[in-house]
Amino acid sequence: MQRRHLLPFAAAAALVPLPAAAWFWRRGLPDPADATTSLADVERAVSRLIPVPEITPRELAPRLASMVLFDVREAEEFAQSRLPGAHRLPPDMPAEAFRAAHAERVAGREVVFYCAVGWRSGRMLERVQALIASARPAALLNLRGGLFRWRAEGLPLEGDAEVHPFDAQWGRLLRRTLER
Repeated sequence: MQRRHLLPFAAAAALVPLPAAAWFWRRGLPDPADATTSLADVERAVSRLIPVPEITPRELAPRLASMVLFDVREAEEFAQSRLPGAHRLPPDMPAEAFRAAHAERVAGREVVFYCAVGWRSGRMLERVQALIASARPAALLNLRGGLFRWRAEGLPLEGDAEVHPFDAQWGRLLRRTLER
């Protein structure tokens, strides 16, 4: 008997819908729903998986007004709270669209990309860094730990004082971080 068109187990498993957070852990990030996962664990994983230059919240805070800030989160997250003066970018924005819209804004400036924990912003920075080099930004940086770390360090936000949790599982990580 001949078997036709059977998918290997791994390919079939990839077709099964997963919770939003599972998308992250399948790419090597720790599971935010796991009570043993800390924001520091996530920060280390992001740094390892997306090796781009980073800046910490404490390094950024005194220089905030001189930086160009890009918030790489969904509109609902941005509407709730953000860094003062930030410009929102859709997480799936193509690099070419970024260059067309922002090349003049970043020319000669230090630029910081951020999101909730640094994953989406790091991916955006990876996509745009080579294409935007012709604008000669002074630096392109990813905010280590994102707004979760910013909030955990008690730094000020524009809008609501609370950070949007992204989803329930990442919200648990945020609560654990803030309770420490």
